[in-house]
Amino acid sequence: MELTEKKPTEEQTESTPNHKITPEEFLERRRNTSVVYVFDVRDQDAFDEGHLAGAYCLPLEFVENNLHRLPFSGDMLLYDGGEGVVHQVGALLTENAFTDFYYIEEGYDSLQKALSADPKEVKFDELDKTEQAHAIEQALDDKVRDFLARDGGGLEVVAIEGSKVIVAYQGACGGCPSSTAGTLNFIQSTLTLALNHPIEVVPTDSL
Repeated sequence: MELTEKKPTEEQTESTPNHKITPEEFLERRRNTSVVYVFDVRDQDAFDEGHLAGAYCLPLEFVENNLHRLPFSGDMLLYDGGEGVVHQVGALLTENAFTDFYYIEEGYDSLQKALSADPKEVKFDELDKTEQAHAIEQALDDKVRDFLARDGGGLEVVAIEGSKVIVAYQGACGGCPSSTAGTLNFIQSTLTLALNHPIEVVPTDSL
């Protein structure tokens, strides 16, 4: 596989014609899609210098060997540094029957500008404690509680300590082994994406 960064070929561009979106559409999908994954396809050094909260680092050279680990349900949102790597990743995804993915061509910096300018985006760091608590509850209402309720469970916020959210599981979730693994990761990732800030979720039974 070609690992050097290059502009997309005509074949690559045609292979993903309906997946290109604007930075504003990227953020809207991230806000409104019930299950969403954000992938930063730049190298690790660039990712470490700055990335969207909640994004996973997936450099181009690792994509082909890790396709089996990518989600087959939910939307995947991709961005790079604006050098065209997303086209190569998009071509690989198309070749391997992935359909629900979207990318921006403009790169990470454009996303940061769009995020700063978008009044619908929550900037957790800029909120006071009361506003932070409200934003957390709103994100849980919008994307988490209905999901838990399908299995007869629920979630209560017990305390907020900076970026740490202490929660108590209710109903079926209280005795479910997945509440300490998959479900916990889902809640943590959802809050991090919604609040644009790394959030740690800690169940009361682990304290």
